[in-house]
Amino acid sequence: MRAWWTSLAALLGAGCVTHVAVDQHYRGPTALPAALVAPFDFPEAPVVVAEQETVRNRFGFSVTQIALAAVEPGGPPIEFEYYDVRADAPTPVVVLLPIFNGQRIVTRYFARYFANQGWRALVLMRDRDPLAQLDAPEDAIQANLAEYRRVLDWVEEQREIDPSRIGLFGLSFGAMDAVMLTALDSRVDALVAGMAGGDLASLMMSTSYRRIARTVNRLVDDGGMSREGLHEAMEGRIATDPLTLAPYVDAGRVLLVLTRSDAIVPFESQQALRKSMGAPETLYLPTGHRPSVVYFPMLRSSAFEFFERQFRGEFIAGR
Repeated sequence: MRAWWTSLAALLGAGCVTHVAVDQHYRGPTALPAALVAPFDFPEAPVVVAEQETVRNRFGFSVTQIALAAVEPGGPPIEFEYYDVRADAPTPVVVLLPIFNGQRIVTRYFARYFANQGWRALVLMRDRDPLAQLDAPEDAIQANLAEYRRVLDWVEEQREIDPSRIGLFGLSFGAMDAVMLTALDSRVDALVAGMAGGDLASLMMSTSYRRIARTVNRLVDDGGMSREGLHEAMEGRIATDPLTLAPYVDAGRVLLVLTRSDAIVPFESQQALRKSMGAPETLYLPTGHRPSVVYFPMLRSSAFEFFERQFRGEFIAGR
């Protein structure tokens, strides 16, 4: 089955996937204003592991379910799966952020691959989705990012992990979170973000993703508000946005994956984010959002190769 997927991806990808190096004129990220970081600067506190249980053992690695105590007292625990490999020295780690609905089948697919290459990996979980919490999307965004930063605190404390080689991986909404986290936290050494867009308010109004589109239609139909009015209201409620934070990400440490015929995260939104970031190294896929799954075998090896280059300090410049 795995060989079949690899063969299909190779067949479909022949002559279709375009690789673009980082812009040769890129001069580095904009300095991050302290005011943007302030909402995420929590007082230093010990990382408390509330629960820990090994749930799976595989050849070469094990999977442990871990729950950290909440960032804020009384909040929900921060849960993730830890893919721990058998190694004699500290290894790199890849932290995989959840997609919109929190389903882990996609992130687990990539985590297993990284673990099979001898790297440790974390698959994070999330119950709150900002674009599904339209009454307070900014609260959800900030809470998610605060939890992800606490997970990085935990990563730093693990002796078997090399804290100078932390990779961040995200697809779809997980990629948008990953862009924002990379801008806000210098501990992220390299980022692979697939199908990420910017301007969340506009994305909410234009996406074909049923769960969001139905919520928008219901608010318009039942709330007596026009689509233009709802868009304006969302712009006022969302302050932390990938498009806003993208200029503060070092494009030289980023691999973007864009899907040319995407209706869930429109290609124009993905391109706008790339431009705002400074035109990092990019893979263009000829598919939409969900059909991109046929390229996952290629994407996981491309992501590993990119992380490996970054961890070695190598850099591919544009022409």
